[in-house]
Amino acid sequence: MATTAISNFKTALAFGGARPSLFDVKILPPTSIEGLGALTKSQYQCRVSEIPGLTVTPIDQQYFGRITKIPGEISFAGTLSTTFINPEDYGCRTALETWTEYLNGSEDNLYAFGKHTEWSGKVQLRQYTKDGQSAIDYNFEDCWPSVFSTIDLSYDTAAALEEYTVTWTYNYYTTSVGATSTALGNQV
Repeated sequence: MATTAISNFKTALAFGGARPSLFDVKILPPTSIEGLGALTKSQYQCRVSEIPGLTVTPIDQQYFGRITKIPGEISFAGTLSTTFINPEDYGCRTALETWTEYLNGSEDNLYAFGKHTEWSGKVQLRQYTKDGQSAIDYNFEDCWPSVFSTIDLSYDTAAALEEYTVTWTYNYYTTSVGATSTALGNQV
């Protein structure tokens, strides 16, 4: 028989837990590419994302006939998935396609830049507390859009908005705890 009261569980789950719908995604593209201004609207048009996993691979080391595990390399998932609502001006989609054209030209098959800072950007995923304060930021570094999903069209779909998914490739991410929140009792 459990000896823990439900009140203990509720107390341990501070402020009722994080909510998966309280987030936004900001795309910070490379400044060396023109025509990416529409990406400033990304935080309003991205409706689905994720917090990718990571793995610390153990190193097995024998010692006195036994195997002990030592922390090894950290490995990031390497991709981030985002789903965008598509407005009638196709702004974000067109800007993202422009970005990929610089990565590898569809007509000439040429790469436009030398240094990675000229073609890679950042993606910031921010989660919010229920009182609207910043809870945590995930900052994906050395990002670039690598896969675009189709945009499904159909006469049968009259009461829906177009959307598409973009998969981002990145090297690593960092996290930072958000601004002081009244929900957190001004603690970070």
